[in-house]
Amino acid sequence: MTFMFRAFLLFAAAGTVSAADFVGSDVVSGALTKGVAESSGKEGAADFSGSLPGAKALAEGKALAAILFQRPGEPTPKAAGNLKLLEFPIANAAVIVGVHRSNTIDHIDFASLNGVFANDPRQRMINWNDVPGVTRSELITPGVCSPDNSFVRELFQGLVLNGAIFRPDVRQNISVELAADLVASRSSALQLMPQIPLGSVGRVLQVADGRAGSSMTAYSPDEMNIYNGDYPLRLPLILFVRQDKFEELKPVIRWLLSDVAASRLEKEGLHPTPKPIRDRFAQRLDTR
Repeated sequence: MTFMFRAFLLFAAAGTVSAADFVGSDVVSGALTKGVAESSGKEGAADFSGSLPGAKALAEGKALAAILFQRPGEPTPKAAGNLKLLEFPIANAAVIVGVHRSNTIDHIDFASLNGVFANDPRQRMINWNDVPGVTRSELITPGVCSPDNSFVRELFQGLVLNGAIFRPDVRQNISVELAADLVASRSSALQLMPQIPLGSVGRVLQVADGRAGSSMTAYSPDEMNIYNGDYPLRLPLILFVRQDKFEELKPVIRWLLSDVAASRLEKEGLHPTPKPIRDRFAQRLDTR
């Protein structure tokens, strides 16, 4: 993982966290804090102040569970006393790539995305016919929709741009509403978004990693491909629970796997773990 991506995640997680049962990423604070308190029966049961202080609290024994984004290849967080941690993937952050419906392209890889969005790419792609497999001659209009509490800009910058900066003419502060309108109305658009815009008549592209040692196959950003990692523009959000506190925390774990929690995470721009898998996790709570 690049220095810039690591630096972003550390910066986003900066701050301190008080002793609480559940800690972790501030991205989930609005979605989950109230539900954790209600399902645990404890006010102040959650303190989602950031990933770094959350992981630190877990390692120091000040927290019983943590909800953390897990970068590819990143070591599993540690619990105090090297206690075993149980893992429950509850959602993913993702980058969705959208184009106008008239565009015949159906997939794109990291190299082409880098060529379009990077300030200093190996191969610059300004026109649509610069992109492999595309024959239309039209200047590409690239944009980034990265709302508050969204990792779209930073996730894309870390995975696709290798920590480099965006091209100066890339619009980076596009609202959710404008992003949906652009892929619906502008034939030249190539738009990065946190989710598939509801009601959009634009098209969503399949994405392939394509780098050395990675898959050359392009996958659609459906919920299963995002969950299992076939769709490469994603970052897992995982609930880590101390095994010795598992029984005590079951009511909260069950709520975090519920449709209500999933709906709240989705409203924050995240992609919840598919319902059949969440239901399977919930069923196993009573068999452990």
